[in-house]
Amino acid sequence: MTKEAERNIRISILILAFSFLSAGILFWVTYHYDNKYTSQSKRLCPLIDQWEYYPDHLYEPDDFKSGAVSDPEMVYIGQFGNFSQDRNGGSPFGTATYRKCLTLAHEPQGWLLELPEVFSACRIFINGEKVQEIGNVEPAHFQYGVRNTLLSLPDGSVELIIQTSNFSHYYSGMTYPPLLGRSDDILGNLAVRFIFYALLCFFPLGGAAASIAVWAHRQQEPLYLTYGLLCLFFSIHTLYPFIHWSGIGLGEFAYVAEDSSYFAMLSCMVLLTYWLTRRVLPRRLHMVFYLMSVILCIMPAVSIYILFPLFPNAIAWYGTVISLAKLVMCIYLMSSAFYGALKRSSSVWLLSGNAVFGFGILLDFITGGQFEPIRFGWQNEYCGFLMVVLFTGLIIQYNRKIISENQHLTQHLQEEVSLKTASLTSMLNERKKFLSAVAHDLKGPAAVIQTYIDFIRESEVDMDEEMERYLTVIDNKSAQLRDNIQTLQVFNAQDRIPEMPECISCLSFFRLFYEETRSYTDANGIYYDLSLPDQDAVLYCQRNRLFRVFENIILNAVEHTPLGGKLTVGISYFKESVEVTIMDTGEGISPEHMDHIFEYQFSTKNHQGVRGLGLYFVKTSVEEMGGSITAESDPGIYTCFTVTLPLHVQG
Repeated sequence: MTKEAERNIRISILILAFSFLSAGILFWVTYHYDNKYTSQSKRLCPLIDQWEYYPDHLYEPDDFKSGAVSDPEMVYIGQFGNFSQDRNGGSPFGTATYRKCLTLAHEPQGWLLELPEVFSACRIFINGEKVQEIGNVEPAHFQYGVRNTLLSLPDGSVELIIQTSNFSHYYSGMTYPPLLGRSDDILGNLAVRFIFYALLCFFPLGGAAASIAVWAHRQQEPLYLTYGLLCLFFSIHTLYPFIHWSGIGLGEFAYVAEDSSYFAMLSCMVLLTYWLTRRVLPRRLHMVFYLMSVILCIMPAVSIYILFPLFPNAIAWYGTVISLAKLVMCIYLMSSAFYGALKRSSSVWLLSGNAVFGFGILLDFITGGQFEPIRFGWQNEYCGFLMVVLFTGLIIQYNRKIISENQHLTQHLQEEVSLKTASLTSMLNERKKFLSAVAHDLKGPAAVIQTYIDFIRESEVDMDEEMERYLTVIDNKSAQLRDNIQTLQVFNAQDRIPEMPECISCLSFFRLFYEETRSYTDANGIYYDLSLPDQDAVLYCQRNRLFRVFENIILNAVEHTPLGGKLTVGISYFKESVEVTIMDTGEGISPEHMDHIFEYQFSTKNHQGVRGLGLYFVKTSVEEMGGSITAESDPGIYTCFTVTLPLHVQG
């Protein structure tokens, strides 16, 4: 083992020890200062001891006045988790009555009694009068009901009688001690508790929404989904105080949701533990505990809705099974965290969170019936929130890593694109220069060849038929060479537009364009009309290039419109664009040619010369300006070109 590995192990052990020590201090503080069973507070008094307990009876206040009651058992609240622990047969089903007598001093603000949920139905009497009934305690008409409530107590002697019954639930009777205090102290304590549980519930809920949204967007990161579900289940689990105080009639479903969400959170923790300790611990080990946690998830619903109604005595071993399962999960989380932290020191903090959560489960089991928080939460809730915070840190770190990698890749990609673009631009510029030079150098020799051909034809040199044929071939090839040179020159002229774009008035531009191109139509005997709107608009483009676009269309129309035909230019404005239509009454375009008229070097002309460039460069130029061009035609009747260009938005 290397020195660095030994150093990492020592650091991991120290971090684990620090985590356990911090958790131990937290639990010690809460056990002694936020515990109804150990608190020495003078403002808030838990009513724990000296309760008269009458199992299997629903005694009324009159029964106590007449003395028609059996001898009571003296118990403390929390001594029994349900009715099965104080009777033969092991069934938690049945009835019971609790009674306690108090003497309260005069208090101007009044006294309040906070009564936690009583499982699973109750009827409450104060000084002989019924003040509250939750559910229905009568065995023949039993109705489940769980709700926290506040009771106002008078000064002086107070007789508190609570009737309870249970015929459907694992818990029964009074499990949690009531809390007595002045009105403002009780209400202030409730406010603190609601704030605490709101933090426990809604902070993870926000993390769940964000994490699941990221997973839904990517769908390749199971870590996000697992963490999101962990937060969601923890939020559901810590929602029970609000449900109990609101009095929402969810029946047994509230208990099922509370317990099932707790075990679902454990299943998510198993998956995250596997993710943190993969290649360190056997995969089968994680699978065993994952299946176990899944079974625990469905166990509350199956037990309450199916098993308990059919076999009430099964409740006696249900609690034992659940407790043992939690202990096994506790050992798994703590041991896997310890072993994984030694092997993968990079995950030690998160694995320490796992270990602390397992430690919280252990303490919750050990302090059962001896701990209930006054103001804040239970040990496992502290641990669960710590897990959420730690895994939030994991997700943030994971996100930062991915963002950093993406930024690096994006920056590298931008650099590569810039280099390739610069290289391509340089190559294209060199090619343009080369083509321009070639066209210029070939133009002279081509002109000389044509001059000598014309000289030979015009001179009175006697030529036989064979010589005439050779001279015709040379003349044709010379004309083809001149056409190609002219094509190169036109291509370079159209491809390089040195002018800068500018704001152009539509009305002024098209009036000038009409005057400049009117000579084309007059020379060919074509009627030429321009239709302009009353309002002006502004284009932002290259003036000369825009002029050549419409000039090419006009020249094309003039060439294909017979004497006496008509050529019309119309301009229309829309919300963000201008539409220019150029319609002639010429020979039209056949349907088989319509789809090809804007293609490079496509032409219907039969004579030699530069062909198939005009409309190609019109379309290219219009699209580079952010616009579009379309054409429609009815052969022998009309042809219409429509150019749409974006208007300039003045800021």
